[in-house]
Amino acid sequence: MKEKKFVSANCHLPVKNLKETLDYYRDTLGFYEEWIWKEKDGGIRRDELRLLFAENTEYTELINTTRNRLPVLWFVDNIENIYSEYKNKGINIADPLREHPYKMKEFAFIDINGYYIRVSESIENS
Repeated sequence: MKEKKFVSANCHLPVKNLKETLDYYRDTLGFYEEWIWKEKDGGIRRDELRLLFAENTEYTELINTTRNRLPVLWFVDNIENIYSEYKNKGINIADPLREHPYKMKEFAFIDINGYYIRVSESIENS
Protein backbone atom coordinates (compact mmCIF):
# COMPACT_ATOMS: atom_id res chain seq x y z
CA MET A 1 0.00 0.00 0.00
CA LYS A 2 1.32 3.43 -0.94
CA GLU A 3 2.21 5.93 1.74
CA LYS A 4 -0.19 8.88 1.91
CA LYS A 5 1.57 12.10 0.87
CA PHE A 6 1.01 15.25 -1.12
CA VAL A 7 3.12 15.36 -4.29
CA SER A 8 2.47 18.57 -6.23
CA ALA A 9 -0.16 21.08 -7.31
CA ASN A 10 -0.90 22.91 -10.50
CA CYS A 11 -3.37 25.54 -11.68
CA HIS A 12 -5.61 25.11 -14.70
CA LEU A 13 -5.20 28.69 -15.91
CA PRO A 14 -7.83 30.39 -18.05
CA VAL A 15 -6.40 31.96 -21.22
CA LYS A 16 -7.75 34.30 -23.90
CA ASN A 17 -6.89 32.00 -26.80
CA LEU A 18 -5.54 28.47 -26.33
CA LYS A 19 -3.72 28.20 -29.68
CA GLU A 20 -2.03 31.60 -29.31
CA THR A 21 -1.03 30.74 -25.73
CA LEU A 22 0.51 27.40 -26.73
CA ASP A 23 2.31 29.06 -29.66
CA TYR A 24 3.71 31.74 -27.32
CA TYR A 25 4.87 29.26 -24.70
CA ARG A 26 6.47 27.04 -27.36
CA ASP A 27 7.97 29.62 -29.72
CA THR A 28 8.87 32.37 -27.24
CA LEU A 29 9.35 30.71 -23.85
CA GLY A 30 10.93 27.44 -25.00
CA PHE A 31 8.26 24.97 -23.90
CA TYR A 32 7.40 21.77 -25.83
CA GLU A 33 5.18 18.67 -25.88
CA GLU A 34 1.93 20.55 -26.10
CA TRP A 35 -1.44 18.82 -26.14
CA ILE A 36 -4.98 19.92 -26.85
CA TRP A 37 -8.26 18.31 -25.80
CA LYS A 38 -11.57 19.36 -27.37
CA GLU A 39 -10.11 22.60 -28.81
CA LYS A 40 -10.44 24.64 -25.59
CA ASP A 41 -8.29 22.69 -23.12
CA GLY A 42 -4.58 21.97 -23.31
CA GLY A 43 -1.16 22.11 -21.82
CA ILE A 44 2.54 22.26 -22.43
CA ARG A 45 5.73 21.52 -20.56
CA ARG A 46 9.36 22.46 -20.21
CA ASP A 47 11.45 19.96 -18.31
CA GLU A 48 9.43 19.12 -15.19
CA LEU A 49 7.23 22.23 -15.30
CA ARG A 50 3.81 21.39 -16.74
CA LEU A 51 1.23 24.05 -17.44
CA LEU A 52 -2.49 23.54 -17.99
CA PHE A 53 -4.73 26.00 -19.83
CA ALA A 54 -8.45 26.37 -20.56
CA GLU A 55 -9.69 28.90 -23.09
CA ASN A 56 -11.95 31.39 -21.33
CA THR A 57 -11.38 34.94 -22.57
CA GLU A 58 -13.89 36.64 -20.28
CA TYR A 59 -12.53 35.08 -17.08
CA THR A 60 -8.91 35.73 -18.12
CA GLU A 61 -9.69 39.42 -18.65
CA LEU A 62 -11.49 39.55 -15.30
CA ILE A 63 -8.54 38.20 -13.26
CA ASN A 64 -5.76 39.98 -15.20
CA THR A 65 -6.22 43.71 -15.57
CA THR A 66 -3.84 46.64 -15.69
CA ARG A 67 -4.49 47.12 -11.95
CA ASN A 68 -4.33 43.51 -10.80
CA ARG A 69 -2.67 40.40 -12.18
CA LEU A 70 -2.71 36.84 -10.94
CA PRO A 71 0.85 35.92 -9.92
CA VAL A 72 2.13 32.48 -10.93
CA LEU A 73 5.39 31.10 -9.52
CA TRP A 74 7.78 28.90 -11.46
CA PHE A 75 10.54 27.27 -9.44
CA VAL A 76 13.65 26.66 -11.54
CA ASP A 77 17.31 25.70 -11.41
CA ASN A 78 19.99 27.99 -12.88
CA ILE A 79 17.86 31.12 -12.88
CA GLU A 80 20.68 33.29 -14.26
CA ASN A 81 20.70 31.33 -17.55
CA ILE A 82 16.91 31.44 -17.82
CA TYR A 83 16.94 35.19 -17.15
CA SER A 84 19.57 35.68 -19.89
CA GLU A 85 17.61 33.47 -22.30
CA TYR A 86 14.41 35.44 -21.78
CA LYS A 87 16.13 38.84 -22.00
CA ASN A 88 17.86 37.73 -25.24
CA LYS A 89 14.46 36.71 -26.64
CA GLY A 90 13.13 40.21 -25.96
CA ILE A 91 10.68 39.21 -23.26
CA ASN A 92 9.53 42.30 -21.39
CA ILE A 93 10.89 41.80 -17.88
CA ALA A 94 8.56 43.36 -15.30
CA ASP A 95 10.94 42.89 -12.36
CA PRO A 96 14.68 42.26 -12.90
CA LEU A 97 16.60 39.37 -11.39
CA ARG A 98 17.50 40.06 -7.79
CA GLU A 99 17.92 38.40 -4.42
CA HIS A 100 15.14 38.70 -1.86
CA PRO A 101 15.33 38.55 1.95
CA TYR A 102 13.27 35.35 1.91
CA LYS A 103 16.32 33.53 0.42
CA MET A 104 15.12 33.43 -3.18
CA LYS A 105 16.39 34.91 -6.44
CA GLU A 106 13.55 36.03 -8.67
CA PHE A 107 12.63 37.89 -11.80
CA ALA A 108 9.18 38.41 -13.27
CA PHE A 109 7.51 39.01 -16.61
CA ILE A 110 3.94 39.34 -17.84
CA ASP A 111 2.78 36.71 -20.31
CA ILE A 112 0.36 37.28 -23.21
CA ASN A 113 -2.65 36.55 -20.97
CA GLY A 114 -1.62 39.09 -18.34
CA TYR A 115 -0.28 36.63 -15.75
CA TYR A 116 2.55 37.98 -13.61
CA ILE A 117 5.02 35.11 -13.91
CA ARG A 118 7.56 35.02 -11.07
CA VAL A 119 10.56 32.85 -11.88
CA SER A 120 12.28 31.83 -8.67
CA GLU A 121 15.22 29.82 -7.34
CA SER A 122 16.35 29.18 -3.79
CA ILE A 123 19.59 30.98 -2.97
CA GLU A 124 20.60 27.99 -0.87
CA ASN A 125 20.48 25.73 -3.98
CA SER A 126 22.40 28.01 -6.34
